[in-house]
Amino acid sequence: MIQIKPFIKHQAICCHCGATINSNDIIWQGMQILYKFSCVACDSEILEDLKFGHAINYPCQVNLTQNKYWCNSSSNNHIAKTWLGEPLLKSLKSPIEDLKIAVEIFNRCKNTIILNCIDSYYGHCILKLLNAQRHLENKSDKGLIVIVPKFLRWMVPEGVAEVWTVDISLRNGQCYYPKLNDFIQKESTRFEEIHISEAYSHPSRFDITKFTKILKHSFTKESYKVTFIWREDRLWSNFLLFRILKKLKLTWLLVWIQNWRVRTLFQQMRFKLPLASFAVVGLGKKTKFPQWIEDLRVETFDEATERAVCQIYSESRLVIGIHGSNMLLPSGHAGMTLDLMPLERWGNFAQDILYQENDSRLAAFKYRYLPLQTCIPDLAHIASSMILKSSGFNLSMTVDKTL
Repeated sequence: MIQIKPFIKHQAICCHCGATINSNDIIWQGMQILYKFSCVACDSEILEDLKFGHAINYPCQVNLTQNKYWCNSSSNNHIAKTWLGEPLLKSLKSPIEDLKIAVEIFNRCKNTIILNCIDSYYGHCILKLLNAQRHLENKSDKGLIVIVPKFLRWMVPEGVAEVWTVDISLRNGQCYYPKLNDFIQKESTRFEEIHISEAYSHPSRFDITKFTKILKHSFTKESYKVTFIWREDRLWSNFLLFRILKKLKLTWLLVWIQNWRVRTLFQQMRFKLPLASFAVVGLGKKTKFPQWIEDLRVETFDEATERAVCQIYSESRLVIGIHGSNMLLPSGHAGMTLDLMPLERWGNFAQDILYQENDSRLAAFKYRYLPLQTCIPDLAHIASSMILKSSGFNLSMTVDKTL
């Protein structure tokens, strides 16, 4: 945790002259929390990331006087600049004034931890929120305050001291909101001590059921679903074909090709899995499926539809989908997961999966990663064998635990 009250436990080093500087000023930009200081040697006003979330590995500084930014990254400095530094500077130059904030107080505390879940990516918001369990289980005297975008309010777990809900869309997740800064500065006067959660990008200590209130899949039920996670912005498509159709302005055809792939995959699995029913969930309804495939896709998600699809994930022995944040909640609730990896996404391996298995051998069986280019017959064989062989595999790998 990072203490910011009664004083800030953070020391800045000017990126221009190397001077070490202490300050006691914080700016709540929105997604980022900034340490504000003036460097006398450079005659510059500088804002620096406090190290939480992605800023732990990709911290940035912004020189407001010179209108420049600088990122310090141990790896992939290009991503840090284009993803964090440049948008941060742009946001500070173009603040958004209008913002609605709702406050819910369940337990008044003098000492608190603030967990900031604002982000411009859906998956990042969820992953930050999962840090809440670690703080709640530590049983400290500090109450937990969670800052969440409105669409994520339904997932805040029980036991938090306060919830500050901000009406910020993902599109505006990296914007600067002076009203948010003013609001938090004012609310901070209620507390004697404040710490900021590190909001780790990929926390390991969590139980997804504490957040969604939906049980995980039960392998004891005879009937089950096989579910494909649908999206129309990242498609099950050959990269070369995508390039060709994009050039011809015919990318809409890829949605129909994806539909055909899903139908073909399910058709081949259907003969091997007589007890299974098949479903498609996700965003976009430009195509149709035959009646034997349950079509649960939506045009937009809200709390009701999010809860409903989590129940479908829970009923799914296996979920299949293209790598991305759309796989987080499915993998957290389903019995097993098959993640189709685009060639350019192997560097993000496992970042979209919520592992719910502690035994490494069982986890290796339950969570599979295959190239997006895997042919449908091979994919159907692998997916079906995961279901057909899961009981025997689990038994053989855990027999010593029963002795």
